[in-house]
Amino acid sequence: MNKKSVKEIRQNGIEITNEPIVYYWWFKTDIFNQLLNKLNSEIDLNKIKRNQFDGIEYGLLYIGQAKKGHDRLVKYHMLDSSNFHLKGVENGFLSSLRTTLCGLLELPMSVSKNEVNQFMDENCVVEWENCTLLELNELEKNRIQGNYLPLNYQHTKGVLTKEHRKILSESKKLMRK
Repeated sequence: MNKKSVKEIRQNGIEITNEPIVYYWWFKTDIFNQLLNKLNSEIDLNKIKRNQFDGIEYGLLYIGQAKKGHDRLVKYHMLDSSNFHLKGVENGFLSSLRTTLCGLLELPMSVSKNEVNQFMDENCVVEWENCTLLELNELEKNRIQGNYLPLNYQHTKGVLTKEHRKILSESKKLMRK
């Protein structure tokens, strides 16, 4: 498993593999109250997998996949290199992680690129594991279903409550401006 802070990747222009990967977003646990406030009534914080990185506690909140690791994880999620935040978000091309962060943090998607970048830089570490294209979909699905991931929507039926998933969806819709 490879690991880097988002800030380190962004500031140093680090390129990761463009092979297929499953990636894991870890968030500092001390920002859970701020980030997960809208989900308070539906979330079970005790189910979140935790880990220490550089002496700081993080919780695993999101898992995704990429056919081309760097393009998806770095260019799309971290950098928003196509500037979907600035171009508008109605076309649905803004990263699902970014739309979720905007929804939960109440940041209008089309004008909040810098705020989301800063939030990620200050609070996130990413890990990734290489796999083959043939393994990719099944590996991601198994990893999502094997964890409690409050920011994932896909593959979470039966893991997250219906109300939890509804809050995620409605929060994103409200910030699509």
